[in-house]
Amino acid sequence: MTSWEFPTSDPIDLQVRIAAGRIKVTAVSTQTATVTLTPHKLGGRGEKFLAASRVELDQGTLSVIAPDRHRLGRDGSLEAAVELPEGSSCRVDTASADVSCTGELSTLDVHTASGDVSAERVTGLARIATASGDVEVGEAAELTVETASGDVSAARVDGQISVRTASGDVQIGEASGGRADIKATSGDISVAVTPGIAIYLDISTLSGTVSSELETSDESGGTDMTVTCRTISGDVLISRAAQPAAR
Repeated sequence: MTSWEFPTSDPIDLQVRIAAGRIKVTAVSTQTATVTLTPHKLGGRGEKFLAASRVELDQGTLSVIAPDRHRLGRDGSLEAAVELPEGSSCRVDTASADVSCTGELSTLDVHTASGDVSAERVTGLARIATASGDVEVGEAAELTVETASGDVSAARVDGQISVRTASGDVQIGEASGGRADIKATSGDISVAVTPGIAIYLDISTLSGTVSSELETSDESGGTDMTVTCRTISGDVLISRAAQPAAR
């Protein structure tokens, strides 16, 4: 295990590139950014892989870069724990590492092939792409997700929503932005809309069922939001959120 510590009084930009392992990002009220890297396998090539990793803070950008793990197998896996000031941005590129983010980030951009991704709160855009991992977001101002076989869930999204998944389910606990555009092949789709928002529904499913709990008056007159849902064999449920979320 090796640790780095950098003084910083403002939010920073975090860039992580680790092929495999686990990445944990924690945003807190702090004036110090810390990084801890632990190899999956201690000793031998695992330690050499750790020694070859680069961690540095330069002009507001914290870089955590591991070398290509070609020919190292599991020896090339790292566990990365990063603590940084709340309001920072985060970009992660990985092949198979799970990514978890707690605290408040300004933006989040994650690209992974088979890892799960979770985030607690993103005040700007949360953009996540994964082939077979699940995605779980607490709150985001905007949300863009692409996944082949993973489930996608978000507790609340204030702005635009775009989700593409082949066989995963999609659940949005509360949507209040101008547009929610969700497409799935065989997954179920559930969207709850903030009370008081007039919406236009554009929904289709080939072999699934469509259910809407909205009253007719909710869809009359002008619209504040368009909800588009497309799925081949999944069910679609549109409802009102229980109550407006506290701002």
